[in-house]
Amino acid sequence: MVNILGLSGSPRNGGTEYAVLESLREAQATGGVETTFVTLRGKDIRPCLHCDHCVRHGSCIHNDDAAGVIDAMFGADGIVIGSPVYDMGISGQLACLFNRFRSRDRELCADPRPFASKVGGAIACGGSRNGGQEMAVNTILNFCLTQGMIAVGAGCWENAGGYVFSNDLGKWDEDHDPPGTAGARHVGQRVARLARILEANPTGMVLR
Repeated sequence: MVNILGLSGSPRNGGTEYAVLESLREAQATGGVETTFVTLRGKDIRPCLHCDHCVRHGSCIHNDDAAGVIDAMFGADGIVIGSPVYDMGISGQLACLFNRFRSRDRELCADPRPFASKVGGAIACGGSRNGGQEMAVNTILNFCLTQGMIAVGAGCWENAGGYVFSNDLGKWDEDHDPPGTAGARHVGQRVARLARILEANPTGMVLR
């Protein structure tokens, strides 16, 4: 059994959250999968100050909700990360969370790297059809690669991830954007299937 974590980087309950949940439903449908959903909505995620407190003392100077979210990501076998599109990029909340991974550098750079056998996928939800979803998805995938994860895309013609067009309706509407719905589902499916293959580890090799 593998655990797939769905992370919504949106500060509100809207299209991004539902897209991530739809991705998790598809992941669970593959079988042999349990899912966990985490949202940054309502959470206190403060920005990294690059104060190096973590370097000197091994812990972050902030006492907020970031540590719990990062712990959940450490515990997952696969992670689907979704973000609303802000200025053709990811949300500020999600960017702050990504930056806070610096506080766990000692673990992240251990041998073997703890994220080296984790699978990551990305979904971006934009208020316009070509509002920057590709750039937001690429930022998420770059984060995954920085942590040593195995990044996957979506289905044929969806390429790097799920590109969802919400028309800024603030809700999930499957009929409004069938291609975006398919992309979100394919991301969850591919993350789950590859996580299961890695769990079985037919070669016995350790990823580093």
